[in-house]
Amino acid sequence: MKEYITIKGVGPLRDINGLEILPITVLIGESAIGKSTLMKLVSMMRYLYKMANIRSYLKHSRITSSPFRVRFDTMIKNTGLQSMLGAESFIEYAVLMANGHRYSVSVCNKRLGKLPIIDKEDLLFTKISFISENRNVIPIWAEKASVNAGATLGFYFHETNNDFTRASEADQVVSLDYVNLKLHITHPKGKAVRYRVEHTGNAHAPIDLREASSGIQTSAPLALIVKHFAHEYSFKDAFNRSVLSYLHEIERLTKFKAVAESSDLENIVYVHVEEPELSLFPDAQCKLVEELVFAATHAEADRKVNMMFATHSPYILNYLNIVLNQTDTGRASLDHDSLAVYRLFDGQAQSLLAQDENGRWIVDTYDLTEMMNCIYNEYSRLVR
Repeated sequence: MKEYITIKGVGPLRDINGLEILPITVLIGESAIGKSTLMKLVSMMRYLYKMANIRSYLKHSRITSSPFRVRFDTMIKNTGLQSMLGAESFIEYAVLMANGHRYSVSVCNKRLGKLPIIDKEDLLFTKISFISENRNVIPIWAEKASVNAGATLGFYFHETNNDFTRASEADQVVSLDYVNLKLHITHPKGKAVRYRVEHTGNAHAPIDLREASSGIQTSAPLALIVKHFAHEYSFKDAFNRSVLSYLHEIERLTKFKAVAESSDLENIVYVHVEEPELSLFPDAQCKLVEELVFAATHAEADRKVNMMFATHSPYILNYLNIVLNQTDTGRASLDHDSLAVYRLFDGQAQSLLAQDENGRWIVDTYDLTEMMNCIYNEYSRLVR
């Protein structure tokens, strides 16, 4: 299965034409250039395609009138995309199956086109996760859940917090090897969930996550969520929650003749991450990406985990060259056809993946060194 997105005239994105989204896709560019906008659009269109799959599943299972409604106006308002869509805006998300079948979801002039009917053999069941840049609030928010009831910090924060909460449902210890720490999650009876971080070498006493450094507060929820989706998340439970329980509620379960068991559907988790490097030292940024890619590429056999990053970090892009050429067991590695790296500029996207003189695939980061050269040249001028 291959995914493509076309975007015309949405916020700063003027002309994104048939951009291929691969299992690991990385976006880099200047501030306010459209990285988060592009990622939010991909996330939204994937959600709409998920709804097309659920509707198609029900249709093939003799539920002719789908109980699931897509309120597109509410969706774009909640996600903050409403102001970016104009009369000339156009978005198309296309999926090309290995058998040649093509399906698409489109938005034109602020209106959602008709969702496609997916053939039985092409049905998917997906989970879409968006991990917001303001995830550093989560450790404090989690301990004051009852006080915060009814409060809002925006759609994407609450999506992130919901995934964090679900990933924290069981007592567990989560390795944070990129900073030599472990995250201990416990559920004291009658109290809020407790999150404690402990140094693997006992270099210091354990502390509450809310008291940890800003880099730990932003990266620990990210690592927890990704590892949860890679190993613990139950697609069967999610399917029952989203489809079967609702059919039971509206007394349509007796008419339901499953076209396929949920376990027979291809399961994909789509994780979208804003700035994975937030508040982390360069070395930890690289090690975090190593952990995330390893978790995604070593997920349970019943699922695929695809990730998209929006970043400002040249360290992460340079480290991807290690991941592309790594062959050691126990380390993250990627084939070039599983990785896409795009630089956004002037409303367009440029692929940074190239082959060197020996035919090896690399991420071309030459342009990203321009600022360092400028700093060096200015320093040289001053000291002469």
